Amino acid sequence: MLKALIATLGLFLGLSAQAQSLTCLNKLLPYNKHSGLHQLTRDEWNDEKEQLDTEGARSALTFLVNSRLLCKSGEVIIKIAPHCSTLLPDVPQSQSCFVFTNIGYFILSKDNGRNVNFIFSKDRRFSEP
Repeated sequence: MLKALIATLGLFLGLSAQAQSLTCLNKLLPYNKHSGLHQLTRDEWNDEKEQLDTEGARSALTFLVNSRLLCKSGEVIIKIAPHCSTLLPDVPQSQSCFVFTNIGYFILSKDNGRNVNFIFSKDRRFSEP
């Protein structure tokens, strides 16, 4: 029984150390793809606004990276202020934001004013090595 407990504890500590050693890029792209999808629910993050704006996009991305994915400080740096626009003037849900960072870029949108959806893409033209 003691051996099983020690083995379980060792396995847990090993997995915990491995999870902490993952880079933010590994957490954003868990299956080694070129792009990844993430979502913050209204219960996790809510700015009380129906649509994203520059400030909200910056805040949502910071929350995703620091609080949800637990990335190390300074791993994701916003290089250019987020740019938000409405694609179809009569459809408020068509607003999206583009955020350029040091590791790639994000496209953010809100689904009916509730959840924030992120598309992350690692693109060598837009990111540092």
